[in-house]
Amino acid sequence: MTEDVAKPRTRSDQRAPRAAPQDSASPAPPTGRQVAAARRQREGGYIVGVQVLLVLVLVAGMYALNAVAGKLTMPRPDAVLDQSIRMWSDGTMLKGLGESLTVVGLGFLLSATSGIAIGILLGGFRVLGRIFDPFVNAMNSTPGAAFIPLIIVWFGLYTEAKVVVVWNAAVFPILINTAAGVANANKDLVEMGQAFGARRARLFWSIMVPDALPSILSGLRIGAAICTVGTVIAELTMAQSGLGGLLAAAGNRFQMDRYFAVVIVLMVLGTLITALLRLAERRFARWRVSLADGR
Repeated sequence: MTEDVAKPRTRSDQRAPRAAPQDSASPAPPTGRQVAAARRQREGGYIVGVQVLLVLVLVAGMYALNAVAGKLTMPRPDAVLDQSIRMWSDGTMLKGLGESLTVVGLGFLLSATSGIAIGILLGGFRVLGRIFDPFVNAMNSTPGAAFIPLIIVWFGLYTEAKVVVVWNAAVFPILINTAAGVANANKDLVEMGQAFGARRARLFWSIMVPDALPSILSGLRIGAAICTVGTVIAELTMAQSGLGGLLAAAGNRFQMDRYFAVVIVLMVLGTLITALLRLAERRFARWRVSLADGR
């Protein structure tokens, strides 16, 4: 029986196997900003999904309530949609929307300009703010409907009076937010400006007012939402026109599908106005939004 003689291993055979070369272009770990952006994207998808689910639940609830209580209590969503198409097709909704937008636009413009101007004065001058603070609070706490008879006597029943009603409803949230923002401006920035010899007027317009911009924009957003409500109240209580007039006409005839069609337009209008002001806030107060998103 022959035995195989093992051949001696050469130096090349005795070498250890080389390790696989590592990829020098391996992806870098994500930064904190990228992680935060991915988290916000996931949250956005989740929020949109929940909102769509809530809309579906609301539609299903309308169908169920209609089946139980009848169309006088709750119209069917498809009937509301059909009525909306008819009102947009014959121009009824477009005419009412145009009339309401005129009142909303003029009232918001008047309340924004006057509210910001007076708020800057009351917030920038401490003594002036203390003098007028009780009067502002008294007017703000009084229901706007209490002034409607007086407004009718002074301005009549038409567009001018409606604009005044909207202004009276929206001016005080804008004024109060502006005054609070200016009065509570960053004290460190003010002291730094004083240390560099900045005068009072320069401190006021270069530090205090810009620092109050987030509060001003928040007041504008609240005021815009109130303007929509004030417009409907004015159109219901005075010469009926616009979307408020359509609401009154449909409600008096118990045409609930027509009524809900107008309500949906009002809801979309208020949402769009608020969204536009939100975009303005993100544009002009990016530092505040960045801090909020990083939480």
